[in-house]
Amino acid sequence: MPAYAQKNIDHAAYPRLCRRRSDAELLFVIADARAAHDANPENPNAGYYLDEISYCADELARRARGGRRQRPTAADAAAAELAELLED
Repeated sequence: MPAYAQKNIDHAAYPRLCRRRSDAELLFVIADARAAHDANPENPNAGYYLDEISYCADELARRARGGRRQRPTAADAAAAELAELLED
């Protein structure tokens, strides 16, 4: 696949964009990106869709904590991976 067809996420700007989105918009992006990824996981843009899901979910979690930021620990990452494996 040509390089120009692949989307690259801006890891600094995208979280800021998520902060300006409503909860409904974040949930829509998550659903849309998940559907796009699930339709073709071998797509060159699959990583972009997974990043979108991650940033939108992080923003929703930040809001659920009352707006506080939280740095994930290694245990949090392991628990998230395990939950994802069990979900499938």
